[in-house]
Amino acid sequence: MNIVKIATAITLATFSFHATAKEKDYLGECWNKQVKAISEKSFLSFHFTEKLNELTHNFEPWKTTHYDANGIIYTNADYFLKDDTLTNTTSKRTYYSKTQYSPATLLLLDYGDKDLYAVTKDMFTDQPVKAARYTPSLLIGNFRKNKTELSRESNKTSAVYQQTINKTIVKLYISKSTGLLDKITTLSDDDLFGDVLTTYNYSSYQQSGKQLYYPKAVYISKINGKVLDTVRIENTELVSSAPDLLKQPDNYTFKEKEEKKPAFTIEQYSDHIHFINLEHTNDRVMVVEFKDFLLVAEAPLNSKNGDIIVAEAHKIAPDKPIRYFAFSHYHPHYTGGLRPFVHEGATVLSTAGDTAYIRYLATNPHSLAPDKLYTDPKPLQFEIIDSQKTITDGEYIMRFYYLGARSHHTKDYLVYYFPSEQLLFEGDLVGIPKDGTVKKSSAPQQGLYDAIIGWRIPVKTVIQSWPVSDYGLKTQIPFSDIVAASK
Repeated sequence: MNIVKIATAITLATFSFHATAKEKDYLGECWNKQVKAISEKSFLSFHFTEKLNELTHNFEPWKTTHYDANGIIYTNADYFLKDDTLTNTTSKRTYYSKTQYSPATLLLLDYGDKDLYAVTKDMFTDQPVKAARYTPSLLIGNFRKNKTELSRESNKTSAVYQQTINKTIVKLYISKSTGLLDKITTLSDDDLFGDVLTTYNYSSYQQSGKQLYYPKAVYISKINGKVLDTVRIENTELVSSAPDLLKQPDNYTFKEKEEKKPAFTIEQYSDHIHFINLEHTNDRVMVVEFKDFLLVAEAPLNSKNGDIIVAEAHKIAPDKPIRYFAFSHYHPHYTGGLRPFVHEGATVLSTAGDTAYIRYLATNPHSLAPDKLYTDPKPLQFEIIDSQKTITDGEYIMRFYYLGARSHHTKDYLVYYFPSEQLLFEGDLVGIPKDGTVKKSSAPQQGLYDAIIGWRIPVKTVIQSWPVSDYGLKTQIPFSDIVAASK
């Protein structure tokens, strides 16, 4: 046999090997083991318990609010029904919800609601992904129905399949040795955090009868590993039908997705202080104009709002750079739009305890919804504020005061004081009704009052960043109102 024939034989053998390897249908094997038995008018019924952790408006960054949940689920390849109870482990408040998903509808009675939620088409499309924390059957069925091909990411131990579902990149990792699903990952965009990876790890598989494999535990890693949840499954049973948890309304349709269009007004308070009132987020942003630079305080929710603020600040003083960006505390209505200021080259003013959190916001990738800082990276410039800080151009003065835990809201709280105007600007601590009713101060409002007295600074007016218009509250508040409420 000559060299050409040998080479041809090797090529054909190699092609034959790869063709044979590609014929292995790991997705089909997984479906046979985990879905087939419940693919035609039968359901897997089970009870679950859940340890759920959520990032809410907590005292420090990355601190979570803890919930315990339990309930019953009915699921198969096309349907998902959940009836559950959720308890806040701190407040002990309990909430109830019901979910009923079918190939054509999604009915949702959300926690604390008395009426069905107005579900959008996006919510319906996302439901199989949302259900993955309890069962992977909907996604396995979805991938098989769409004939999803094996991904190049596959390796010796895992067969990987990938789809994009409503802008979320979803991957199934199937064990080649067992034919069972090891994990699901989703990569989605978050307004605040950017690219967010969620991983559902399925563990402790058991069989229901001899037909169906199911995981006894699901370990969930959220927000790139920052938050962890656990779901445990018990009392499984194959049943022939599922109850109707919710009644479908007549003329059922999906609600049209509503996107608030940016709307804002500009208000000049004094020669040096301007406010950008963002109506679509209900926030007030402060722009402080010095002789040869600007300082911006607060930027809500996302980079789009940050871009609006940067553009309007430049209109207020076209020839002055934004030298500083400040925020009263780490919650999203004050830090969510900081990335455009990093791109502008502004120095971010912060307390020491927020350093790691702000660095995460500024550096985590935003590849799924690119902003200017992602497409044109700039270094984060940082300056730490301890108890007080003065910013001046030699004439006009602005002072920062560290309120911290005395705010009874967050550990990092800063307020801004302007001696010329005897004005104090703060985030969201004061609740004085517009109708003039005098109510006893809340703990945050009292903490602010006590601090002002302790600092011995003359204050005529307190202006609040949030809310601008809702909730029936004053947001430009005579200090005398706060004094009256504190007696």
